[in-house]
Amino acid sequence: MNYRISVLTSIYKSSEFLFDFLLDAKRQSIFNQIEFLLLDANEDDADYKIIEPFLFHKNFKYKKIGKCNVYEAWNIGIELSSAPILTNWNTDDRRSYNSLDTQTSYLEQNTDVDMCYGNLKISNNPNEIFEHCNSNKYWPCYEGTLENQLKHNSPHCLPAWRKDVHEKFGKFNTNYFCAADYDMWFRILQGGGKLKYIRDIVGVYYENPISISRNPTNLTKAIKEIEKIRKVYSL
Repeated sequence: MNYRISVLTSIYKSSEFLFDFLLDAKRQSIFNQIEFLLLDANEDDADYKIIEPFLFHKNFKYKKIGKCNVYEAWNIGIELSSAPILTNWNTDDRRSYNSLDTQTSYLEQNTDVDMCYGNLKISNNPNEIFEHCNSNKYWPCYEGTLENQLKHNSPHCLPAWRKDVHEKFGKFNTNYFCAADYDMWFRILQGGGKLKYIRDIVGVYYENPISISRNPTNLTKAIKEIEKIRKVYSL
């Protein structure tokens, strides 16, 4: 099967969100053209028990990778992926039913663009699907320039990008615990790559109070990490 896009999903203690995430994946308009890489970083099988019934769909590809951080998982996923376009998709976020078609088609039709991203609704309700989300809060998005990226991480949680950017600019820096994607987009921009903001609303970002970057115990560390990256690329 020649997949159009590969989805990288790191799975770690995701039972609260996992079943609804898999249902959301199944309803994608181009479901059969998507390779879903389910990268299990758990030491137990609690999440696998939720995933197992879905594995009769051959494009759900499960791999037990052992305990690691999210960026180590994504890097493993890059190596396993077979499609020319990649995206990440966290289990607590939700997509519009046609978002992967929209973003994949945009990159297929605009070969000079390395990565694209769209608007996101912001929800405080777990497992709220796109069509049921009536939030009037949106993640701010700006055009993909180095100057704008220094102000704000517009691509945020649901961008799509070409796999070959990792041949040009390397993989995610696993020394970062919450902002290696932010760093990766900077590397693409600094290297002459092109990031494009499309106007479509592509999904729902759940402001998970215990996520890696929003957990109060990690918040100060997360802010310092982001500021460190900004300093590196503002020089």
